[in-house]
Amino acid sequence: MKDYFETTYKFLDLSPHVLIPMHGRINLWPKHMLCGYLRNRRAREASILQSIENGAQTLFEMVSKTYNDVDRKLWIPASFNVRLHVDHLNSQHKLPKVSCKNITIFEAPIGI
Repeated sequence: MKDYFETTYKFLDLSPHVLIPMHGRINLWPKHMLCGYLRNRRAREASILQSIENGAQTLFEMVSKTYNDVDRKLWIPASFNVRLHVDHLNSQHKLPKVSCKNITIFEAPIGI
């Protein structure tokens, strides 16, 4: 996730006039598109952190709270994004400290 954010910011710094994404149409408003990507990722990350702070202890709990507005068929692919975000939050030392003995998932990166 760190690479995703850094790359997106690098694209913004380049101030391109056009972006040709891997899928979808050519984009003539790349700054708007890139800022939208960043807003979406930051919002998802905030939602994941909030789910953890509200007691989510498993990947499924985080996905179900974060992606509750998304078709459940997409939750398995969404779980990979959640794992990346949890690792990113951990690398920034933003995860809450866990006091229960049986919950250690948030004290170390989840990894893939």
